Amino acid sequence: MALGSVRGAPGVSAWSMLLAAAWPESCDVERIVLEVDVDGGVAGARYGVGVEPGAQVFVTDLRHVGDPSVPLQTAGRLLGEGAWLVPGPESAEAARRLWSADRAAPTVASSLGRDPKRVWLCDVGRITPASSTAPFLAASSVMLLFCRDQPADLVQVPSRVAALRQVAGEVGVVVVGSPPYERGELSTFFGCRQVWTVPAADDLVEISRQVWTNKRVRRSPLWRAAVGLAADVSVPALYRAERGAL
Repeated sequence: MALGSVRGAPGVSAWSMLLAAAWPESCDVERIVLEVDVDGGVAGARYGVGVEPGAQVFVTDLRHVGDPSVPLQTAGRLLGEGAWLVPGPESAEAARRLWSADRAAPTVASSLGRDPKRVWLCDVGRITPASSTAPFLAASSVMLLFCRDQPADLVQVPSRVAALRQVAGEVGVVVVGSPPYERGELSTFFGCRQVWTVPAADDLVEISRQVWTNKRVRRSPLWRAAVGLAADVSVPALYRAERGAL
């Protein structure tokens, strides 16, 4: 699964962590958040886990062994039961070098897409079909495009959905906040079948940080929204492991 944004910072990185935590137990799979943002990653600093070893080591080791479970043990950080984080480079320069070098993105995306034992939640940031990391969209069972509920953000969505469909199969839109339109209206306007709305929260990052250790945060409306979204995107209509999609 790929998670990206239209513009600004609607909370894609934090929502990646929330979905990894909220994934239905009935699916019984490991969940890994992989930072693939060519504008630089935030997870290393935000969650206090550091950057190295991270995506750079993951890519290098995966080239040698082919099985993503091996580099995950060296480059990943265990978040909670069955969930991992692989932080990406913090600077845009380092991230672009990593994912544009020697077919790194298509090699990794193809390997993850063939992994039947895990759900890979790839934080791709503000991606376009021309991005070096576009292969992650082609390998994903669904692309979740996050945007805020402001008109200046909403009007950007239809063209971005149409563009992303050039490389991604299923594209869904997650609107953060309380848009003044019904989901059916948004679906028609965006030109996509799947639309969700989730609450905006000033403490989004803090909740995504505490959700693994503080059970009290799992009583919040934000957590309930994460559980609902995770349940929707994990159903066979969207999450199709048999097609070889991450």
